[in-house]
Amino acid sequence: MPTGTDTHRRKVSEMKRAAIVDAARKNFLTHGYAGAGMAEIAHDADVSTATLYKHFASKEALFVAVVKQVARSAGDYSGLFAPNDTVRDILYKACRTYLAAQFEQDANALMRIVMAEVPGAPQLARETYAELGTRRIDSFKAVVDQMIARGMLRPHDSAFSARIGSGILKEIFVWPALFDKEIGLPPDTDEKIHRCIDCFMAIFGSED
Repeated sequence: MPTGTDTHRRKVSEMKRAAIVDAARKNFLTHGYAGAGMAEIAHDADVSTATLYKHFASKEALFVAVVKQVARSAGDYSGLFAPNDTVRDILYKACRTYLAAQFEQDANALMRIVMAEVPGAPQLARETYAELGTRRIDSFKAVVDQMIARGMLRPHDSAFSARIGSGILKEIFVWPALFDKEIGLPPDTDEKIHRCIDCFMAIFGSED
């Protein structure tokens, strides 16, 4: 049975790990993957380099932890249902959640870093995609499955439609911003979102 000392040590360890990830996120976003140094990250997190390596064996492992931190806050579409929501309401909230992750929670910036490093670190790209891409698609698929179960969408391959929905948003909002960090969400974002929803509903909407 864990003692009070064990519990305290675990909490201290968790706090140090969180501080390291937070410091790493700031360093990666400021200096890029190649420019971020493990010693500087340890200094900013107020831990020793030995403590940093106790938690993360490599810079790649630390970067993936940063991506996971973003994915945890950005990749969850649960809780989108409100009692009187229409399909359009739910899809609108899903779109806004997706775009907030990209433009407000550093997903675009992290993806640009990975794109710069892909030739020398392909595994980094694969792990980033697994966290930021696959996690969000799986979460959105679960939302689509709920809408299908409630008769709000016609029965179909929800994994396919989740990728279609994600692809539409990427084409209109994300890809331009990945190649120009000065590009943000346009003034007519809501109008564009509703056009995306129109396209989605034309393909997968209920016939009722």
